[in-house]
Amino acid sequence: MSRLALVLVSCVAAQAYAKCEADGLYVFPAPGAVIPLNAKFILEGTGSDAARVSKLVGGGELVLRSGNDEVRVTVQRGWSSSMKRVAVMLKPASELMPNQSYTLAIEKLLPGYKVLNPNAAETLTWRTGAIADTSAPRYQVKPAVAEGLYKKESDGLTRQLKIRTTLEEEGPAYFVATVQRARGNPAKQVYPVVINGGDAVLGHDACSGTFTFDDGRAYKIWLEAYDSAGNKAVEKLPMIEAQAPRPQ
Repeated sequence: MSRLALVLVSCVAAQAYAKCEADGLYVFPAPGAVIPLNAKFILEGTGSDAARVSKLVGGGELVLRSGNDEVRVTVQRGWSSSMKRVAVMLKPASELMPNQSYTLAIEKLLPGYKVLNPNAAETLTWRTGAIADTSAPRYQVKPAVAEGLYKKESDGLTRQLKIRTTLEEEGPAYFVATVQRARGNPAKQVYPVVINGGDAVLGHDACSGTFTFDDGRAYKIWLEAYDSAGNKAVEKLPMIEAQAPRPQ
């Protein structure tokens, strides 16, 4: 695939998807969302909460509670980014009941946690739908790099690539992205990136992030799409090659 030309977006656009949050949790699906009965979750810790989230693996069991049900949740090792983030998988032991409100009982293990998802509920609570999700997401528009951002301020550097796609999928979805320098033989970076409104943002702000990019370097990007039940898109995508954003 030919190298994609990237544009530096304006500060107004940058503020829309670049925000520095040092400590806290990102959760997929976002708290408050409607989830399928067979939902799986990604719990991501940033800053000092990265270590707290990492310690959940193999530790005390979690539970999802509703008024009429309680389901055990296992914490499985997931991914670590090079920019102070750790993500783990949360897998309920059985399907949830339909049309119920479930809360993840995690306060004892992560006291004082803060949810960083924009416009999300402050507690880890979701509402189930009526059925399980057994259909894999499909690409209506295949992913491509839409724009890049390079922003240097007194508190640090923000460097991001925005990838745009359209999925045939009713619920929330995410990519597992693999990023590697196009030249030489450096290690691959692998990390999940949530798709919001058709956009997924790879990179970092002044505090933390999903991937590290170096000035002007070419990168190879591989993407795999999953929905909130863990169904993986069947179609295998070609590698994307793109330039990391740099000062102009």
